[in-house]
Formats: sequence, C-alpha cells, structure tokens
Amino acid sequence: MDRNLPQFSAAQTPTCLRLLSGNELLSQLLRHYIDQDLNLQLSASAEIDSLGAQATLWLLDVQSFSAERLEAVFAQLYGKVPVALVNVCQTQAEGLVETYPWINGVFYSSCPREQFLLGINVLLKGGDWLPRGLMEQLLRQLRRLRQPAEVQTRLTKREREVLELVRKGLANAEIAAHLCLSAHTIKSHIHNLLRKVGADNRAEAAFLVLGNNPK
Repeated sequence: MDRNLPQFSAAQTPTCLRLLSGNELLSQLLRHYIDQDLNLQLSASAEIDSLGAQATLWLLDVQSFSAERLEAVFAQLYGKVPVALVNVCQTQAEGLVETYPWINGVFYSSCPREQFLLGINVLLKGGDWLPRGLMEQLLRQLRRLRQPAEVQTRLTKREREVLELVRKGLANAEIAAHLCLSAHTIKSHIHNLLRKVGADNRAEAAFLVLGNNPK
C-alpha cells in the first residue's frame, strides 16, 4: 500500500459507496482500489434501484449508458449527492458538468489509481474533485458570463460607439466616416478596446460585449 494514500476507518466514514455501471471489469477494478486502500466497501449495479437510496458517494460510469438512459439516471441521482462521473472523456465531462452543475467529481478513463483515491478522499470529506483542464474551462465560461457588464464599465463612450458599429458590420474606414474621425484614430480605439476586452479581433470583441444580434 502506498505510504501517501489516504486512510479511513469505519468510525470516520460510513461504508456506503455505490457504483452505477454495467462494466464488470471496471467494477472489479474500482472495488479493488477502494477495498484495498480506503477500507470502504463498494456496491455496483447497472440499476440505481438495486443499490438502495442511501450512499455516502455515488459513482456513475458514463460509458455504460446511452444518452437517453443517462438523462434518466441523472434525474434519479438528483438530490442524492455527492455524485462523481467515472470512465468519462474530457469532452463528454465538460458537457455533462455544464448541464448538471451539481456533479461533484469527475474521473477520466485515464485517471491514475493514486489520483482516483485522492479524489475519493476529497469527495468523502465533502469537497469537489474536477480535473485541472475541466476546472479551467469552467472558469473561462464563468468569466465570459460576467464579462459583458464589467467590460462595459471599462470602455469609454467612444469605444462603445465604435464597437456598436463593428457589430453592424462596418469596416474601419466606414466607422471613421460615420464618426467623423480618421481611420488611424479608429484603429487606435479598436486596439485599446481589444486589450480591455481580451479579444483577439474586433468581431470577437463585439460578440463578447454586445452579443450577436445587430440592432
């Protein structure tokens, strides 16, 4: 047994882990990990009803269910927290966590044993366990959701006028003529607002701040 792996006693944590999976090999593997290194028992089944209602942690093998069946399983798991996804790829995990933000943990198919056990430890203590890449993706989405109102306050009145004309599809020369300014001045305004917004180009800046519905 690895020296740095977390240890549990029956007095510390109830042995109520439930795995929803139709993959017997995966069930055996995870049961071996948990029984050997965490001193906890793991019950596994492809049907949620056969595992009982009470659990300290639910593990959902995403690959064992079709898209329609997975939706029904999530409906049954709602409120039965914590819930962690196992045997899932990053792209699928991103979509599921966005749809079901109450998911507490994610373990990719390639997750090493040590990382799996550390994640289980965190989840059993009431925390969340998400891979770094997935966490960064969620943070970027959160920042983009909050960005428009915050950026609007940082843009000058003239920069907002320029951005409105960009959204309408006007070129720099057309914007300059519309605002009675030089093309060089418009280029300078766009350079400044791109820096403030954090966008790579003017179209992206207009979309992030104003959306994609032209007035």
